Amino acid sequence: QRRMPGPDTAVAMRTASMLATVLFDQNKHTEAEVVLHEVLPKMRKQLGAEHPDTLTALMCLGNVFSGQGKFDDALATNHDVLSIQLRVLGAEHADTMTTTMNIANTLGRQSKFQ
Repeated sequence: QRRMPGPDTAVAMRTASMLATVLFDQNKHTEAEVVLHEVLPKMRKQLGAEHPDTLTALMCLGNVFSGQGKFDDALATNHDVLSIQLRVLGAEHADTMTTTMNIANTLGRQSKFQ
């Protein structure tokens, strides 16, 4: 008999994060935000703030905020992610570059370049 993973397992949290990404891609930003706000505290507690899955979920949340026009929240979230990525992954890692691009895109949507 096969057991289903519980809601607080790494697999379940990763699945919830991927669901949020799909919702974001479908322009269902509010629903994606709800999923991410539910799963991120669990991810931080069980996986840690620097775990790749936690950072991916945070990157998604930054994109959700940007898609909703919540640019200050998007920038704050992406800057938090970037500071961790620079320390843990380095400046040339693909995920670090993606986060930098997300920040640039958010600034561009606001017509602000820094």
